[in-house]
Amino acid sequence: MSIWDNFFYTMLSTSTPIILAALGGIMTRQVGMFNLGLEGMMTVAAFVSVYLTSITGNLAAGLFGGIAATVLLGLFMAFISIRLKADIFVVGIAANALGTGLTTFLGLLLTGMQGTMVFKKTPVLPAVVIPYLKSIPVLGPFLSGHTVIDYLSIILPVVLSFVIFRTAFGYHARAAGLNARVAENCGISVVRHQYIAYVWCGIFCGLAGASMSMPIAMYAGGLIGMTNGRGWTAMAVVILSAGNPVVALLASWVLGAISALGNVLQTNGVFSSRLVMAFPFLAALIGTAVYSCLQKRKGSLNI
Repeated sequence: MSIWDNFFYTMLSTSTPIILAALGGIMTRQVGMFNLGLEGMMTVAAFVSVYLTSITGNLAAGLFGGIAATVLLGLFMAFISIRLKADIFVVGIAANALGTGLTTFLGLLLTGMQGTMVFKKTPVLPAVVIPYLKSIPVLGPFLSGHTVIDYLSIILPVVLSFVIFRTAFGYHARAAGLNARVAENCGISVVRHQYIAYVWCGIFCGLAGASMSMPIAMYAGGLIGMTNGRGWTAMAVVILSAGNPVVALLASWVLGAISALGNVLQTNGVFSSRLVMAFPFLAALIGTAVYSCLQKRKGSLNI
C-alpha cells in the first residue's frame, strides 16, 4: 500500500468513531441536552464489546453487549439529569470519569490485566474487501477493506438527517429542544423525547467504542485510554455541524484527513509523534473558535 493509499484508508477508519459519537451528541442536542459524556460512553463500549467477544467467541454478542452497556449508561445519565435535576454538564463530566474508572476496575477484576489488555484467540471484526472497487485509485483505499461499522458511519448520517428533518419524531425532538414549554403545550412529551435521544446516543456511542476495540481485539485503559480524546473531538464536531448529521460527517472526514496527514508526515520524519497526535485536536479547537466568532458576528449583524 502506497503512502497515499494509506492516507485515504486511515482517513476513513480514523473518522469512524468521531462521526458515530458526534451523531449521538447531535441526538441529545436536538432535545436541548448537550451531552459531555461521549468520551465515557465510548470507553465503556470499547471495553464491554471486546470483553464479551472474548468470553463468548461471538462478534454479534460483543457488539450488542457494548451497545446495551452504553444505552444503560445513557438512560442513567438522562435519569439523573431529568428526574433528579442534576446539572447536565456535571453529569457528562462524571460519566467520563466513571467510564475510565469502571473499565479499569472491571478489567483488573475480570481479566487480571491492567493498562493495555490484549485478548488473545478472540475473533476480530473483519475487514470487508469490495471486489472491483479495491483496484480503483483513491476510491479503492477509501471505501474498500474496512469493517461494517466503518461503512455504517457513512450511511447512518444520511439516515439520521432524514429522521431529524423529514419525520414527525424529528420535528417533535427539535421542538422540544427549541422551546420545551411550547412543545408541551402542543402535546409533545419533552421528557419522552429526551430519554429516546439518550437511547440513540447510547447506540451510536456503542458503535463508536466497538469500532476501536473489536477490529484489533484489544482495549487500552488508563487516563488517555482507547478513545484518546475522540469523544471530546466529537463534541467539537457537534458544534461545528450545528446539529446537521451530514455536515458532521464531512467535518469528521476533515479531522480524519488531518490525522492521516499527520501519520504521513510522521512516517517521513517531518514531525515528532507527539506533535502529530495533537493535529486533530488543534484543528477541532481552531474550527470551533472560528465557528464561534462567525456566529457572534452574524448575531451582531442581525441586530
